[in-house]
Amino acid sequence: MRTPLLLSFLFLALTTMAQAPGWLENTLYGNGKFNVVVVVVALIILGIGLWMWRMDRRISTLEKDRK
Repeated sequence: MRTPLLLSFLFLALTTMAQAPGWLENTLYGNGKFNVVVVVVALIILGIGLWMWRMDRRISTLEKDRK
Protein backbone atom coordinates (compact mmCIF):
# COMPACT_ATOMS: atom_id res chain seq x y z
CA MET A 1 0.00 0.00 0.00
CA ARG A 2 2.78 2.43 0.84
CA THR A 3 4.89 1.79 -2.24
CA PRO A 4 2.25 2.74 -4.87
CA LEU A 5 1.34 5.84 -2.88
CA LEU A 6 4.99 6.87 -2.58
CA LEU A 7 5.58 6.26 -6.27
CA SER A 8 2.54 8.31 -7.23
CA PHE A 9 3.74 11.24 -5.08
CA LEU A 10 7.21 10.96 -6.63
CA PHE A 11 5.75 10.93 -10.14
CA LEU A 12 3.56 13.93 -9.32
CA ALA A 13 6.55 15.85 -7.96
CA LEU A 14 8.66 15.08 -11.04
CA THR A 15 5.94 16.13 -13.45
CA THR A 16 5.37 19.43 -11.69
CA MET A 17 9.10 20.23 -11.81
CA ALA A 18 9.28 19.48 -15.54
CA GLN A 19 6.75 22.15 -16.46
CA ALA A 20 7.50 25.57 -17.86
CA PRO A 21 8.83 28.19 -15.43
CA GLY A 22 6.17 29.64 -13.22
CA TRP A 23 5.44 33.16 -12.07
CA LEU A 24 8.07 33.00 -9.32
CA GLU A 25 10.92 32.20 -11.68
CA ASN A 26 9.75 34.78 -14.20
CA THR A 27 9.46 37.43 -11.52
CA LEU A 28 12.79 36.79 -9.79
CA TYR A 29 14.89 36.20 -12.90
CA GLY A 30 13.12 38.81 -15.00
CA ASN A 31 13.54 41.64 -12.53
CA GLY A 32 17.05 40.67 -11.44
CA LYS A 33 15.93 40.02 -7.87
CA PHE A 34 17.18 36.44 -7.78
CA ASN A 35 20.72 37.56 -6.99
CA VAL A 36 19.43 39.68 -4.11
CA VAL A 37 17.57 36.69 -2.68
CA VAL A 38 20.69 34.52 -2.92
CA VAL A 39 22.83 37.18 -1.21
CA VAL A 40 20.33 37.67 1.62
CA VAL A 41 20.05 33.92 2.25
CA ALA A 42 23.85 33.58 2.16
CA LEU A 43 24.24 36.43 4.67
CA ILE A 44 21.70 34.87 7.02
CA ILE A 45 23.45 31.48 6.88
CA LEU A 46 26.84 33.15 7.35
CA GLY A 47 25.52 35.11 10.33
CA ILE A 48 24.11 31.99 11.98
CA GLY A 49 27.41 30.18 11.39
CA LEU A 50 29.40 33.05 12.90
CA TRP A 51 27.08 33.19 15.89
CA MET A 52 27.43 29.42 16.47
CA TRP A 53 31.24 29.65 16.19
CA ARG A 54 31.38 32.45 18.77
CA MET A 55 29.06 30.60 21.14
CA ASP A 56 31.22 27.48 20.83
CA ARG A 57 34.33 29.47 21.74
CA ARG A 58 32.58 31.08 24.72
CA ILE A 59 31.31 27.74 25.99
CA SER A 60 34.76 26.18 25.56
CA THR A 61 36.27 29.04 27.58
CA LEU A 62 33.70 28.56 30.34
CA GLU A 63 34.38 24.81 30.42
CA LYS A 64 38.14 25.41 30.72
CA ASP A 65 37.62 27.94 33.53
CA ARG A 66 35.39 25.55 35.43
CA LYS A 67 38.04 22.77 35.45
